[in-house]
Amino acid sequence: MKHLIKFKLVLIVLFGVSVFTACSSDDPVEPVPCEDCPTDNTPTPYSLKLPPLFATATTPLNIPADNPLTVEGIALGKRLFYEKKLSVNNSISCSSCHKPENSFSDKGVAFSLGAVGQPGIINAMPLFNLIYADSYNWDGSAASLEKQALIPVAHPLEMMESWKNVALKLQGDPSYVNDFSRAFPKEPIDSITVAKALAQFERTLISGNTRADNEFGMLYGIPPSGPTLTLEEKRGFEVFDDQERGDCGHCHGGKFNPNWTEFTFQNNGLDLNPDSGLAKVTKQPFDVGKFKVPSLRNLIYTAPYMHDGRFNTIEEVVEFYMSGVNRNSPNLSPDMVHRSGANGHKINLTPQEKSDLVAFLKALSDDEFVNNPNFRP
Repeated sequence: MKHLIKFKLVLIVLFGVSVFTACSSDDPVEPVPCEDCPTDNTPTPYSLKLPPLFATATTPLNIPADNPLTVEGIALGKRLFYEKKLSVNNSISCSSCHKPENSFSDKGVAFSLGAVGQPGIINAMPLFNLIYADSYNWDGSAASLEKQALIPVAHPLEMMESWKNVALKLQGDPSYVNDFSRAFPKEPIDSITVAKALAQFERTLISGNTRADNEFGMLYGIPPSGPTLTLEEKRGFEVFDDQERGDCGHCHGGKFNPNWTEFTFQNNGLDLNPDSGLAKVTKQPFDVGKFKVPSLRNLIYTAPYMHDGRFNTIEEVVEFYMSGVNRNSPNLSPDMVHRSGANGHKINLTPQEKSDLVAFLKALSDDEFVNNPNFRP
């Protein structure tokens, strides 16, 4: 029976009924025009302030030309992020599964609940530093934040609402009519403008103030703005960076990449018969089991871990990479080979090295980010 259940779950994932991964290219765009809205205003350009290390060390910002950041658009996006009218029964909002105090994840929950209490089948990813990515969702099914924002509203395991009804609800609220007219003059209230506003707000969710940021910022001549790494955490980074021990950098970058992910898709050997992952999008068998490598930032706020939330602690994740990688998993990442025993040995960290590594990973946590009032309603 367990095998049958797993087989059915794999079929569901393969054919696209998964939280935050459904394809929305055929979702109807049903505009509701605002006949009395002013169209002569111009939104105010927003100047995004980046943490010093990010301004120096990271890749260019991913902001589409047709949706620049504006003061009005970001304010509207934040309001919509916390708006329960986006769901069929006005019961949940984006923030129900992406809580700011949990680095915009659903901490402690492997699968978030939808509008009528139905569980999803994939872990809700945390939301931060999305402005640097070029695809979204565990399987990369959304090429932009605007496209990703379209998915949850109509999804049968999430908000379960039609875009037409969402537009009608918002159009019926005079305050929203005013906000949309200020943020998107000459455009109707519809799925496109809602998604644009949400994407603008999400691009401002930047986490960049940790002890690791202060430590490695000094390599660029940036004075630390707070505490740097402790001796234990520095030893942990040495384990992280050492190809004969942690060897985490191939997928998660290192001291010169403050995103702590390379934004690649990898099969890390979780299962002998993995879920489809990237293959659901590419339709290529060699992509089965590959999922987007998440950032290591803010791990203390985002448990459980992996796309299916199978690990509850950072210690469990470290132990998996030391001894649990399935070497016969199809499409196993080459960077996992030495962990899998495929070349005759496994990595055996000492208890002290494991403790140091966990301490370093926790030092990538940004208290300022999760408590930022600018991100709260």
